Amino acid sequence: MNKKEIGMRLQQLRNDRHLQQKEVATVLGISPSAYCDRENGHVMLSAVEMDKLAEFYGMSLDEFLRSGQPVLHMHDHSSQGFNAYHMQHQHGVSDDLMKQFIDALTANARAIEKLAEQQVRMNDLLAQRG
Repeated sequence: MNKKEIGMRLQQLRNDRHLQQKEVATVLGISPSAYCDRENGHVMLSAVEMDKLAEFYGMSLDEFLRSGQPVLHMHDHSSQGFNAYHMQHQHGVSDDLMKQFIDALTANARAIEKLAEQQVRMNDLLAQRG
């Protein structure tokens, strides 16, 4: 997202909650005019500011930045104990693209499992030598 798009997102979130710019500026610890610059797309939010606003609005940083786009949820865990990525299917994501994404995640999970197994074996070998 560029500065203008983030500014539009800021305005949308604020208006949806019937807040004034000075109220959101207080959350960030900046002046209302400095917040206005961010909302108008003249100044980019810092990473810390984005994090504060996402928390203030009760959403993940991904949800904060990607309104109306697929959102990754990494708080879920699969039955095997590995983080599972769940993507909300929203407008603009084809089933084929979603399948490719899930296939890539599955391949990465398998590779990580193998690396973890190799690390355990290396640790065992080093302990035997020690």
